[in-house]
Amino acid sequence: MNNRVLIIGALGQLGGIFINALLKRGDFVLASDIHAPNSNTLGCDFIILDALNEKKINEIILKHNISQVYNFAAVLSAKGETDPMKTWEINMGAFLNVVKASLGTSVNCIFWPSSIAVFSEQSGLDLVRNEVPMFPTTMYGVTKLAGEKAMSYFNTKGLIDIRSIRFPGIVSSSEPGGGTTDYVVEMLNAAKQNMNYISPLSEDTVLPMMHVEDAVSATLKLMDTEREKISISGAYNLGSFETSPKQWSEIIASLGYELKLEFNEDFRQSIADSWPKKIDDTLFRKDISWLPKFDAKSTAEDILRLI
Repeated sequence: MNNRVLIIGALGQLGGIFINALLKRGDFVLASDIHAPNSNTLGCDFIILDALNEKKINEIILKHNISQVYNFAAVLSAKGETDPMKTWEINMGAFLNVVKASLGTSVNCIFWPSSIAVFSEQSGLDLVRNEVPMFPTTMYGVTKLAGEKAMSYFNTKGLIDIRSIRFPGIVSSSEPGGGTTDYVVEMLNAAKQNMNYISPLSEDTVLPMMHVEDAVSATLKLMDTEREKISISGAYNLGSFETSPKQWSEIIASLGYELKLEFNEDFRQSIADSWPKKIDDTLFRKDISWLPKFDAKSTAEDILRLI
């Protein structure tokens, strides 16, 4: 049976490609965000919806008989540090309001993305396993860790089925949304426009990354998996490849683009220093039987083609 999906925060970096993937499967998709799109090119119905409005979310779920909710509403890591209290209110409010609005309705599963921002120096950053000490250094990371603990409670108590992946940096052709790993997309845009780029991170800062299509395929496979095959109540690690600004520029150069790269470290450097260099996603690959399609070079090549 096809799903009836509500996507909250559909106009962000992930929304568009999730819409396309879900529509391609034959699912009903209702996209929503706090503001209207510039043009109606989403390919599905769209409504304006504030993720902090529990009553309105509940009304939409009931009206459209929604069976799954993808909740992408969030303030990201770098942007979130400009107003930490507002970041807490939005991120946690959006998480809890969607859960409360879904309880006792037709919704049988919620997808809520977590992030590598939950990790810290205490996590063993050279290779971060799924369950390690976590003391996030950004309010974004704090809200993601708090959400993970809350979803574990809801899952353990059998109140509602919530599933989550700790996404690494996502590489896509859409506009970055204020994250610490945005440089990977910004460098591709600069190369395509034959512009110079000033990196906010040092040349040898290695972080885990992933092609957006791999992020989508992993998520859909997780959402399709029977609950009893999911061995944890919280979020899964997910990895693909690792790169640094210098390595990324070398990959771009190998594809025939000229990019003059300079460095001017800012507050994002300290955030990146507390994040993993490599992710151990053995548990996800074992439980969900998933492998990434793209490596670093094929990711850069594909996204440059799409820009």
